[in-house]
Amino acid sequence: MLMPKFLYILVFLCLFMLSSCIIVKYEDQEQISPRIVLSEKPEIELSDEIIRSRMGDMIAFIPKGWMLIDVEDKVSSDVFCIAVNKEHTLSIVFSVIRKNELVNSVFEKEGLMGLARLSFSKKDKKTSGTLKQVGKFMQIEIGNNVFVKYDYLTPSNSFVTRVAVFASSINEFYEFSLIPLDILNNQRPKSDEIDKIFRSVLTAIKY
Repeated sequence: MLMPKFLYILVFLCLFMLSSCIIVKYEDQEQISPRIVLSEKPEIELSDEIIRSRMGDMIAFIPKGWMLIDVEDKVSSDVFCIAVNKEHTLSIVFSVIRKNELVNSVFEKEGLMGLARLSFSKKDKKTSGTLKQVGKFMQIEIGNNVFVKYDYLTPSNSFVTRVAVFASSINEFYEFSLIPLDILNNQRPKSDEIDKIFRSVLTAIKY
Protein backbone atom coordinates (compact mmCIF):
# COMPACT_ATOMS: atom_id res chain seq x y z
CA MET A 1 0.00 0.00 0.00
CA LEU A 2 1.41 3.40 -0.95
CA MET A 3 1.95 5.87 1.88
CA PRO A 4 0.99 9.60 1.75
CA LYS A 5 3.61 11.98 0.44
CA PHE A 6 4.43 13.36 3.88
CA LEU A 7 5.59 9.89 4.88
CA TYR A 8 8.20 9.99 2.14
CA ILE A 9 9.38 13.28 3.66
CA LEU A 10 9.55 11.40 6.94
CA VAL A 11 11.68 8.73 5.30
CA PHE A 12 14.30 11.22 4.24
CA LEU A 13 14.27 12.89 7.66
CA CYS A 14 14.80 9.53 9.29
CA LEU A 15 17.61 8.64 6.96
CA PHE A 16 19.38 11.97 7.20
CA MET A 17 21.46 10.52 10.02
CA LEU A 18 22.17 7.24 8.25
CA SER A 19 24.27 8.27 5.25
CA SER A 20 27.66 9.88 5.78
CA CYS A 21 31.35 9.16 6.02
CA ILE A 22 32.50 7.27 9.09
CA ILE A 23 34.73 9.21 11.48
CA VAL A 24 36.00 7.54 14.63
CA LYS A 25 35.73 9.26 18.02
CA TYR A 26 37.27 7.07 20.67
CA GLU A 27 35.57 7.51 24.03
CA ASP A 28 36.99 7.08 27.52
CA GLN A 29 36.00 3.96 29.41
CA GLU A 30 33.90 6.27 31.60
CA GLN A 31 31.50 6.51 28.65
CA ILE A 32 30.62 2.83 29.01
CA SER A 33 27.84 1.76 31.38
CA PRO A 34 27.78 -1.63 33.11
CA ARG A 35 26.02 -4.28 31.03
CA ILE A 36 22.39 -5.08 31.72
CA VAL A 37 20.40 -8.27 31.16
CA LEU A 38 16.79 -7.99 29.96
CA SER A 39 13.95 -10.49 29.90
CA GLU A 40 13.26 -12.18 26.57
CA LYS A 41 9.55 -11.37 26.94
CA PRO A 42 8.34 -8.18 25.16
CA GLU A 43 6.59 -5.58 27.29
CA ILE A 44 4.13 -4.58 24.55
CA GLU A 45 2.21 -6.54 21.93
CA LEU A 46 4.10 -7.03 18.68
CA SER A 47 2.91 -7.64 15.13
CA ASP A 48 3.22 -11.13 13.67
CA GLU A 49 4.62 -9.70 10.41
CA ILE A 50 8.26 -10.68 10.03
CA ILE A 51 10.93 -8.12 9.17
CA ARG A 52 13.87 -9.83 7.50
CA SER A 53 17.30 -8.61 6.43
CA ARG A 54 18.18 -9.01 2.78
CA MET A 55 20.69 -11.74 3.62
CA GLY A 56 18.14 -13.52 5.80
CA ASP A 57 20.53 -13.65 8.77
CA MET A 58 18.26 -11.66 11.11
CA ILE A 59 14.55 -11.18 11.65
CA ALA A 60 12.54 -8.81 13.81
CA PHE A 61 8.99 -7.76 14.63
CA ILE A 62 7.53 -4.28 14.98
CA PRO A 63 4.85 -3.18 17.48
CA LYS A 64 1.29 -4.16 16.64
CA GLY A 65 -0.58 -1.44 14.75
CA TRP A 66 2.54 0.18 13.30
CA MET A 67 2.73 0.78 9.54
CA LEU A 68 5.55 -0.34 7.29
CA ILE A 69 6.58 2.27 4.73
CA ASP A 70 7.24 1.10 1.19
CA VAL A 71 10.53 2.90 0.63
CA GLU A 72 11.29 1.20 -2.71
CA ASP A 73 14.40 2.89 -4.16
CA LYS A 74 13.80 6.26 -2.48
CA VAL A 75 16.24 5.79 0.41
CA SER A 76 19.73 4.51 1.10
CA SER A 77 20.30 0.90 0.10
CA ASP A 78 21.53 0.32 3.67
CA VAL A 79 17.97 0.64 4.98
CA PHE A 80 15.70 -2.39 4.73
CA CYS A 81 12.83 -1.45 7.03
CA ILE A 82 11.07 1.73 8.14
CA ALA A 83 7.89 1.70 10.21
CA VAL A 84 5.86 4.40 11.97
CA ASN A 85 3.25 4.32 14.69
CA LYS A 86 -0.29 5.37 13.86
CA GLU A 87 0.17 8.75 15.55
CA HIS A 88 3.30 9.41 13.44
CA THR A 89 5.30 10.32 16.52
CA LEU A 90 7.84 7.48 16.39
CA SER A 91 9.71 5.71 13.64
CA ILE A 92 11.63 2.43 13.60
CA VAL A 93 14.51 2.08 11.17
CA PHE A 94 16.54 -1.07 10.51
CA SER A 95 19.71 -0.68 8.48
CA VAL A 96 22.92 -2.45 7.54
CA ILE A 97 26.28 -1.16 8.75
CA ARG A 98 28.41 -1.72 5.67
CA LYS A 99 31.74 -3.40 6.18
CA ASN A 100 34.96 -1.71 5.16
CA GLU A 101 38.55 -1.78 6.38
CA LEU A 102 37.88 0.62 9.25
CA VAL A 103 34.67 -1.05 10.40
CA ASN A 104 36.26 -4.50 10.31
CA SER A 105 39.35 -3.32 12.18
CA VAL A 106 37.38 -1.57 14.93
CA PHE A 107 35.03 -4.53 15.37
CA GLU A 108 37.97 -6.92 15.59
CA LYS A 109 39.61 -4.81 18.31
CA GLU A 110 36.61 -3.50 20.23
CA GLY A 111 33.64 -5.63 19.26
CA LEU A 112 30.15 -4.15 19.41
CA MET A 113 31.28 -1.29 21.63
CA GLY A 114 33.55 -0.05 18.86
CA LEU A 115 30.77 -0.55 16.33
CA ALA A 116 28.46 1.61 18.43
CA ARG A 117 31.09 4.35 18.60
CA LEU A 118 31.41 4.27 14.81
CA SER A 119 27.65 4.44 14.46
CA PHE A 120 27.40 7.52 16.66
CA SER A 121 30.41 9.16 14.99
CA LYS A 122 28.81 8.69 11.58
CA LYS A 123 25.70 10.57 12.70
CA ASP A 124 27.70 13.23 14.53
CA LYS A 125 29.75 13.90 11.39
CA LYS A 126 26.54 14.40 9.41
CA THR A 127 25.54 17.25 11.74
CA SER A 128 29.04 18.78 11.86
CA GLY A 129 29.57 17.59 15.42
CA THR A 130 26.37 19.02 16.90
CA LEU A 131 24.84 15.79 18.22
CA LYS A 132 24.71 15.35 21.96
CA GLN A 133 25.09 11.87 23.35
CA VAL A 134 22.74 11.17 26.24
CA GLY A 135 24.11 8.80 28.85
CA LYS A 136 26.71 6.17 28.06
CA PHE A 137 27.22 3.27 25.69
CA MET A 138 25.55 0.24 27.25
CA GLN A 139 25.79 -3.48 26.52
CA ILE A 140 22.42 -5.22 26.64
CA GLU A 141 22.03 -8.99 26.81
CA ILE A 142 18.73 -10.70 25.94
CA GLY A 143 19.03 -14.47 26.02
CA ASN A 144 21.93 -15.31 23.71
CA ASN A 145 21.69 -11.98 21.87
CA VAL A 146 23.98 -9.05 22.62
CA PHE A 147 23.48 -5.40 21.64
CA VAL A 148 25.21 -2.11 22.41
CA LYS A 149 22.84 0.81 22.89
CA TYR A 150 23.34 4.56 22.91
CA ASP A 151 21.04 7.60 22.92
CA TYR A 152 21.45 11.05 21.41
CA LEU A 153 19.78 14.40 20.84
CA THR A 154 19.84 16.39 17.61
CA PRO A 155 20.16 20.21 17.58
CA SER A 156 16.58 20.61 16.35
CA ASN A 157 14.88 18.00 18.52
CA SER A 158 14.65 17.81 22.30
CA PHE A 159 13.51 14.19 22.20
CA VAL A 160 15.95 11.31 22.49
CA THR A 161 16.74 8.93 19.64
CA ARG A 162 17.61 5.41 20.78
CA VAL A 163 19.98 3.20 18.78
CA ALA A 164 21.23 -0.37 19.16
CA VAL A 165 23.89 -2.10 17.07
CA PHE A 166 24.45 -5.83 16.77
CA ALA A 167 26.26 -8.47 14.73
CA SER A 168 24.52 -11.49 13.23
CA SER A 169 25.76 -15.08 13.46
CA ILE A 170 27.59 -14.58 10.15
CA ASN A 171 29.13 -11.30 11.36
CA GLU A 172 26.99 -8.95 9.34
CA PHE A 173 26.45 -5.68 11.20
CA TYR A 174 23.08 -4.02 11.80
CA GLU A 175 21.56 -0.98 13.45
CA PHE A 176 18.10 -0.55 14.94
CA SER A 177 16.92 3.01 15.68
CA LEU A 178 13.81 4.33 17.41
CA ILE A 179 13.46 7.92 16.21
CA PRO A 180 11.04 10.58 17.55
CA LEU A 181 9.04 12.45 14.92
CA ASP A 182 7.30 15.82 14.84
CA ILE A 183 5.36 16.01 11.59
CA LEU A 184 1.74 16.19 12.76
CA ASN A 185 2.24 17.91 16.13
CA ASN A 186 0.74 14.92 17.90
CA GLN A 187 1.69 14.31 21.51
CA ARG A 188 4.52 11.79 21.84
CA PRO A 189 4.41 8.87 24.25
CA LYS A 190 6.16 9.41 27.55
CA SER A 191 9.80 8.45 27.85
CA ASP A 192 9.13 5.28 29.85
CA GLU A 193 6.64 4.10 27.21
CA ILE A 194 9.17 4.75 24.45
CA ASP A 195 11.71 2.72 26.43
CA LYS A 196 9.21 -0.16 26.62
CA ILE A 197 8.81 -0.04 22.84
CA PHE A 198 12.57 -0.01 22.32
CA ARG A 199 13.17 -2.93 24.68
CA SER A 200 10.28 -4.92 23.22
CA VAL A 201 11.58 -4.63 19.66
CA LEU A 202 15.03 -5.67 20.91
CA THR A 203 13.55 -8.85 22.41
CA ALA A 204 12.03 -9.67 19.00
CA ILE A 205 15.29 -9.37 17.06
CA LYS A 206 16.62 -12.82 16.26
CA TYR A 207 19.98 -13.46 14.65
